[in-house]
Amino acid sequence: MRDIDPSIPDRVRLDEITEADFLVIRKWFLASAPETQTCRPLALKTDAEALQKFRERKQEDTGRDYAIRRIADDRLLGRIRYFDLNVRNRSAEIGYILDPDERGHGFAAEALGLLLKHLFNEKKLNKVYAQTAEFNAASIALLNRCGFQLDGRLRQHHELNGVLFDDLIFSLLAEEHNELHSSQ
Repeated sequence: MRDIDPSIPDRVRLDEITEADFLVIRKWFLASAPETQTCRPLALKTDAEALQKFRERKQEDTGRDYAIRRIADDRLLGRIRYFDLNVRNRSAEIGYILDPDERGHGFAAEALGLLLKHLFNEKKLNKVYAQTAEFNAASIALLNRCGFQLDGRLRQHHELNGVLFDDLIFSLLAEEHNELHSSQ
C-alpha cells in the first residue's frame, strides 16, 4: 500500500506482516515497557503462544496488522494495525509501535497517513479512533499531527507503577480527513 499524496514523502509502505516481523516487533514491545503501551491486563506469553494468538487474529475479520517498511532498504520499522472494526457504525481503533531506534523521524506519521487513506477510502469507514495514556506525549503528538481530535478522557484508567493515570480517546472522522487532504 503506497501513499499517492505528493505532499507526504514516499519513505514507507505498509505490507502484510510476517511471523518473523511479528517476533521482531514483539521484542520491541517487550523492551519498551509494555505497561506504558497498554492499559489492558498484560498476560506475558511465550513466543510460541504469542505467535499462535497472532495466527488466530489473522483469521478474524475485525482488523488487520501491517508491517511498516522503509522503501529505500526494505527495513522493518514497525507495525500499525486497525482492530475492533465495527461495520455498523463504520469505525475501527488503531494502534502502532515503531522500532525504538527509528522513532522521531516521522515514519509513524507517514504510516498512519497510509492506513487512514486505506480505512477511509477503501474500507469506507466514518471514524478511526485511538486510546493512549496521558503520559504518552509521543503518541499524543502523532495523533494531533495527523488531525485527530480529543474526544474524551477515561479517568484513572491506566495503572503504571502503582499510580493511576487518565487515558485519552482521540478520533478522526472521514470528513475531517478529506478536508485536511483536499487543501494540500
